[in-house]
Amino acid sequence: MNLEDLRTSRSAVVTVAQTASIFGVDVRTVTRAIGNGELPAVRLGRRVLLPRLPLLAVLGVTVGDPLSEVNDAGSSDR
Repeated sequence: MNLEDLRTSRSAVVTVAQTASIFGVDVRTVTRAIGNGELPAVRLGRRVLLPRLPLLAVLGVTVGDPLSEVNDAGSSDR
C-alpha cells in the first residue's frame, strides 16, 4: 500500500503492516509510534488498527468529504 492507495481507499482503517508500508518503515517502528501516542490507533481484540482519515491528517493529506460528494450528487437530481 502507498499513500495514493490510502488516500483513495474506502476502508475506515488500515493495519499496522499497511501503515509501515506507507511510511517505508518497519512494523516495530509503527508499533512504537502508536505506543508513544504519535499515531492514532484503535484496538479491536488483539488487532491494532489505524483510522484512515486521522492517519491522512497526520501525513498532512486532505481528502474531500465523501458524504458531501454524495449529498451534492443527490441535490442535482431535484
